[in-house]
Amino acid sequence: MPHIAMETARVAQRQDQGCNLITASIANRRLALVTVNGWDRLESKVHPGMNAEADESTVIYACRKRLEKNPAMELLVSVLLHKMEDAEWTEEELFPIKHLDIRRIMPSGSVLGAYVTLQDGKRYTIDFDEIDAYRRC
Repeated sequence: MPHIAMETARVAQRQDQGCNLITASIANRRLALVTVNGWDRLESKVHPGMNAEADESTVIYACRKRLEKNPAMELLVSVLLHKMEDAEWTEEELFPIKHLDIRRIMPSGSVLGAYVTLQDGKRYTIDFDEIDAYRRC
């Protein structure tokens, strides 16, 4: 989030609906990052010289620390939202996922995937079967 006209981004964090949430905002711009599965914490940092619009900016991000040697794979799920207005976030905007069904093995045979159902009823399949760009005929 650029610090336009020396306006530092306002950052807020909270927990809601079993998710961690961080928001950043300046006039006419809002960002929200909601962690749904697998992340440890959310943070923000001010960076100089990293934004095309301003000399200083605020970045919001999620962290996950692995302490075990060769830990099991885990699906990390987050939602990044943005809007170009001053209106506060609604609960519907912040939590678009109605149901997340994580699978250890997908029907394609790939490991770790999910079925995502959004609040509006749309369903998506997350399958990493061709993540290495290997295509089959």
